[in-house]
Amino acid sequence: MTAVVLGGLAVAPASATPVEGGHGSAELCRTAPQVPARISIDAFSKDVAVGLDRCGGTDEYLLDLAGPRGIRTAVLVPEGATSTGTWEVGLEYPVGRWTFSGDLDQDPDVEVAPVTVALKYGARASLRGSRSGDDVTLRVQASYYDASKASFQPLRDRKATVEILGKDGRTWQYLRSVTVPGTGLIDYTFTNRYAATYRVTTWETPYIWSRTSQAVTVPGR
Repeated sequence: MTAVVLGGLAVAPASATPVEGGHGSAELCRTAPQVPARISIDAFSKDVAVGLDRCGGTDEYLLDLAGPRGIRTAVLVPEGATSTGTWEVGLEYPVGRWTFSGDLDQDPDVEVAPVTVALKYGARASLRGSRSGDDVTLRVQASYYDASKASFQPLRDRKATVEILGKDGRTWQYLRSVTVPGTGLIDYTFTNRYAATYRVTTWETPYIWSRTSQAVTVPGR
């Protein structure tokens, strides 16, 4: 197991709940780690805030992180009324599902509920629009974070969906799906004489999160 010390970083934790009938005492304190359910890996190392309510006089929590590469042990040290810390997500944490769980041996009166987070690589998506007569051209650009190169690379051979904003100004409607080539750029040209607003969303994969671009408006002819 690898020991990971979580240093102090303020984060809003969940409430610790005392429950009667604990192990060896009148009360069992139940709590759960506060950590995002979805984490996007978009840098060589990323600090993720983790919080946990302090139960009584607990000096520290030993948390197990179980995932694709086995189990690692994290130590969360209380600061004041709450435990707060930083989980440094790096290469030792590959994409997949990681579950925080408590070690009851540390204190039989504390129960730490398991919490699972999903790690995937982050993506980027952008859209540019232009007009030539009655034709509109949308340039789609998409990339994803490649941990092996520690940089964003073209999202080649992956799908993205282009949408148009409906007349109600709220509902997005399907226009077309495109496949991003090795360059990470693709142009989609179609006929539309009228002003319209568009956006593009890359498809989520088992290893990469989806990403939606900012909306762009192409004026009418």
